[in-house]
Amino acid sequence: MNRRLTTVIAFTVCAAFIFPEQAFGQAIVNAELIAHFDKDSLTQRTGVPALNGASAYKLEYITTGIDGLLDTASGLFVLPDVVTDKGIIAYQHGTTDGPDDVPSSFNTEALLVTGLAGQGYIMSACDYLGMGSSRGFHPYVHAGTEASAGIDMLIASMNMAADMGHESVSKIFVTGYSQGGHAAMAMAQAIEERPTDDLWLTASAPMSGPYSISEVMKSLTVDERDTEYLYPAYIAYILLGYQSAYGDVYGSLDEIFRTPHISWIEMFENGEIGLSTLNAALIGQLRNEFGISAPYLMFDTTFLQSFREDSSHFINDLLVENDTYRWVPNAPMRIFYCAGDDQVPFQNSLVADSVMNAMGAADVQSLNLNPVFDHGACVLPAVLATLDFFNSFQTTTPVDDHQDLTSLNLYPNPAYDVLNITLSTGPANGKVQLFDATGVLQKSFRLRDATSQVNVSDLKAGMYMVLLQVNGKEYVEKVLIK
Repeated sequence: MNRRLTTVIAFTVCAAFIFPEQAFGQAIVNAELIAHFDKDSLTQRTGVPALNGASAYKLEYITTGIDGLLDTASGLFVLPDVVTDKGIIAYQHGTTDGPDDVPSSFNTEALLVTGLAGQGYIMSACDYLGMGSSRGFHPYVHAGTEASAGIDMLIASMNMAADMGHESVSKIFVTGYSQGGHAAMAMAQAIEERPTDDLWLTASAPMSGPYSISEVMKSLTVDERDTEYLYPAYIAYILLGYQSAYGDVYGSLDEIFRTPHISWIEMFENGEIGLSTLNAALIGQLRNEFGISAPYLMFDTTFLQSFREDSSHFINDLLVENDTYRWVPNAPMRIFYCAGDDQVPFQNSLVADSVMNAMGAADVQSLNLNPVFDHGACVLPAVLATLDFFNSFQTTTPVDDHQDLTSLNLYPNPAYDVLNITLSTGPANGKVQLFDATGVLQKSFRLRDATSQVNVSDLKAGMYMVLLQVNGKEYVEKVLIK
């Protein structure tokens, strides 16, 4: 470890510290070590076997703010204890409750980012503009600033890694879930269309994102339907965010929203309540007045009619501008989704796939990971599928031989009442653990024979991770229980 980095870490034990801009290149302003996990604790926290431990840092870096002026933004940088040439993953986070609920404050999603670092990847996760250290109101699902904040955080993270002795990052990957899927697709485009040749995208994997703002998401917003949509706060957040980004979406909120909802929306905009509180309030108001949580009922009737019927309405133009699929990826892309998504309709992924391929994309595929999983249940299978996809670009030997999926056989898969676990290496005394989609341990027992049966009839339907520890090795596989 070089002397400057030793000084950096020593300072962070006491307090945050400020680097001169030249310390890591012009991008980094501030770096603070906020957490370290060894391999075992990271496995325990995430439910996925880690290949090594990881150290997480809050980075503050220079980017262009929402007003076009320089701004100090923040994000989470995570370095594996053992760095190989797997590369760096830029992870774009999903919708959070407010500006302080971000990766750099080590929120729930930060643990996911750290878990990917435990697989050997350097990780970069920006907080976005208007969140974390950045000023202003967050321009929610605004493609341009999602991309610019993510790219500048990526560069800052590469500079940080270089100062820590890892100067060569051979591969760049981009992914993200939900809002982060939208941001990941926007960031992938911005990297590929970047006028300089300093960044080369290896592959991207947007997950369950609202890529079709102007079509799929608009339909969910303005169409009259019999089924409820339980996330009306997203619609208010989008319009507040676009007002922040463009400045002239409305003169006052009553031009767009009905009076009963405005005070709650203003409280959210002013930071007095979080998004979840706003969402609950809007649902309650809609149900009390109309008996159903339908977003179109929030709108002023004059605005709603114009927004529905006039394709040239200026807000419709803004929605088209923030669609993220109207381009041709050169690098491979996988668009992961679940058909039961209750927050972001899966049609977003199908539209992106069809348009990109029709325009001549070389390697873009949308993949349905589960026909019934909702937005929350889809997270783990989507992240694991993304990890498998990114790992397919690796040509090096893993850090160690933890994972040997060919040695562990689970059947039937899907399982209903009984799951058979077979280890091809023969009888052994091992420990088996079953984790659900949220990483919570559901079953733990000893494996004493080459094949064992497990009663899974008492488990809820869903995706599970099976972790076997035997003879100093670890085996991991996924199983669907119905």
